[in-house]
Amino acid sequence: MQKVLARQSSLAMFFAAACCSSSKASIHGMNEALQLRSAYTPTVVISHAFPMAHASHSSSRAAPPRALAAATVALALLASPLAALAAPQLQCSFDVNSETHHKVFGLVTDPYTTEAVAIGNRFRFKAVMLAGEGGAGVQSLNLYVYYNTRRQPMIMQHTRFLYPAVLPQPAPDALTGRVSLYSPLLGKELQYQCALAEVAP
Repeated sequence: MQKVLARQSSLAMFFAAACCSSSKASIHGMNEALQLRSAYTPTVVISHAFPMAHASHSSSRAAPPRALAAATVALALLASPLAALAAPQLQCSFDVNSETHHKVFGLVTDPYTTEAVAIGNRFRFKAVMLAGEGGAGVQSLNLYVYYNTRRQPMIMQHTRFLYPAVLPQPAPDALTGRVSLYSPLLGKELQYQCALAEVAP
């Protein structure tokens, strides 16, 4: 009887040890499974896709004003050479002895070396046009009309204009109106008119 009890207790101890080792093995297996799961669990990265898309959308909205600004600058650069090349030009027409003479005059740098031009056989005309500061506009314009005598030309008229207006498409007599002059000896008539125009060469 004692041998039977001893065998039964040894068997109980064996089954208890087996169960304990089995539970330990299962617990260890669960721990390894949890570790493997945590090791292979993918990391979630929150990307800023929506803010980036919004930023690119706002930059695309900002593009049209930049394009307009660039186009404006390009047009200004294209137009500035034309504006820089435009220069004042005095355009005059003369009627003497039933003949019409057309003359044009530009800016001069030295008023003392400017020569008069012949208008027919009896008259001469000189225009001294000086530029304003920095070459902009006209500072002064002096017109001289001479009558040819045997000894030397005699001045008949001197007209001075200070800062005259330069117009893009002026009337033929916009500056002087129509002027009539008569020679002192024979009374020969000279009629002329002038306009100050802005032209591009």
